[in-house]
Amino acid sequence: MASEGIAGWLEQERRAERASAAVLSMLGLGGGAFVFLLTTLLFYTLLYVLFGGFRHPVPWLGVAALGLTAGIFARSIKRRQNRLELGLDPMGFWIIKDICSFGPRLLVEGLRQVRRCGQLGELNVTACARALAYLAKQNAAVDWEELIRHCTQLSSERLREQLSLLHEVLFLGENASRVVLMEPFRLRLRSMLEPEERTGRQSEPARPRPESPPRVAPLTEPEKLSAYELLGLSPSASMMEIKMAYRKRVKACHPDLFAGMDQQARVLAERWTKALNAAYASLNPRQRG
Repeated sequence: MASEGIAGWLEQERRAERASAAVLSMLGLGGGAFVFLLTTLLFYTLLYVLFGGFRHPVPWLGVAALGLTAGIFARSIKRRQNRLELGLDPMGFWIIKDICSFGPRLLVEGLRQVRRCGQLGELNVTACARALAYLAKQNAAVDWEELIRHCTQLSSERLREQLSLLHEVLFLGENASRVVLMEPFRLRLRSMLEPEERTGRQSEPARPRPESPPRVAPLTEPEKLSAYELLGLSPSASMMEIKMAYRKRVKACHPDLFAGMDQQARVLAERWTKALNAAYASLNPRQRG
C-alpha cells in the first residue's frame, strides 16, 4: 500500500497544479482573443486607408480583415506544431516573428492548459502515489514492465499518461522503457515513507525481479542524461514546451526545498539544477547565441 504521506502530498500538488492550469488557461485564451481582435482592428484600419474607405463605404473590409487575421494565426500555430525553429537570423528579424506569433502562442498555451487541467482532474492519486512510493525506494532506473507489475490499478498507457503529468518523473531510453525519479525528489519522497517502507521491509512477500538491463545513467549523475530526457520532452517539442518543462523541473530541484534535509540532498539539488540549466541552454538557440 502506498504511503499516506505521499498520497496526501500528491493530492495537494494536484489541486495546486490544477488551479494554476485553470488560471493560465483563462489568461492564455483571453489574451489570445484580445490580440486576435487587436490584430483584426489593425488590418481593418490598414485596408480602410488602402481602399479609401473614408471616401466611399467598402462593406467587405471587416470580413477581409477577419480572414487575414485568422489565416495568420492558423499558419503560425501550424508552423509551431510542425517544427522547432532553432536558427537565428543576423538581422534580428526573430523579434518581429516573436511579436507576430504572440497571439497564436497565447491561444496554444491556453488550450494546452485546458487539456492539462482536465488531465489533472482525472489523476488517480492512489495509483500514482503507489508508483511514486515504489520508485522512491529504488536506487536505479526501473524497467517500465516491472513498474506495471507492481502497480496494477491502471493500465500501462493510463499510468504512463498520468505519471507524465508529474515533472519530477523521468522516462529514459528511446522508447521510454525505463522510468526514474529525479534524485532530489526521490530523497524528498523517501522522507515521507514509513520507516519500514524506507528500508524495504514490507509486510507483503517480495516478488521476484527479473534481471534488468544496465542503467542508462546513475541517479546522482544527471549530466549523463540527454537534454530531452532531463526535461521530459520529445525532439519535436516547441520552444514554449521547452521553457515550461524547464521552469517546472528547475523549480522542483530548487535548493531551498531541501534546506531541512542533509548535505547530500542539498548538493544533489544544486547538481540537478545546474544540469537542467545546461540542458535548457543547449535547446534554446538564443542562449547559445
